[in-house]
Amino acid sequence: MAALTLSNVDGFYGKARVVQDVNLAIDFTETVGLLGRNGVGKTTLLRSIMNLGPVVKGTILLNDEDVSSASTAARVRKGIGLMPQGIRVFSGLSVRENYKVAASAASQPVPLNRILDVIPEVEPLLDRPAGRLSGGQQQLVSLMRSLAGNCKILLMDEPTEGLMPRMVERIAEVIRSLKERNIGVLLVEQNLKLVEAVCDRLYIMEKGTLAAHGSFGTLKAVGAIEKLIGV
Repeated sequence: MAALTLSNVDGFYGKARVVQDVNLAIDFTETVGLLGRNGVGKTTLLRSIMNLGPVVKGTILLNDEDVSSASTAARVRKGIGLMPQGIRVFSGLSVRENYKVAASAASQPVPLNRILDVIPEVEPLLDRPAGRLSGGQQQLVSLMRSLAGNCKILLMDEPTEGLMPRMVERIAEVIRSLKERNIGVLLVEQNLKLVEAVCDRLYIMEKGTLAAHGSFGTLKAVGAIEKLIGV
């Protein structure tokens, strides 16, 4: 049984069907990449899973429970987390307060000390204003907030965008540690080196549909990555 299953999912903005007939499954123990050129619908798909704007048709199952009609808050409480694109912190709040805001939305939040086991470099920053941290540090705070909700599936949208190579490596380490903790990850990412390093398999999206599916090595060998992503 997959942890998260999408069946015949469409996502609409007005009359525009941006996501079309998507069928996708993720287990608790795997990291799955979602690749594609800019504008093909990757972020819209993540937002559709979270009920964050697009009008969605189709079925979304979490741990075999139909959450297709559930609110965003209910989906978070049931175990779907989102780390959105860009650095998203409450800049005027301390790092500790950022955690508390995220934890307050969860029925069973993850204790802060457990998150610090995963991201220990955040601990010395807890009482500093989040807006005064470096970009890489703020991204780790954003990840901390995403994990506070005790998610079983984490949707990550371009988590390494604009980061220094060392911080990209650190994000890769954290993603691997999530897998060890049985947290499934759906990763939207442009850094193919990172994708190859952390993903068990990939879906490639083109014009709102899933055009290819398989391991990184298989898709690269048949030319799907070069054809559909342009690299």
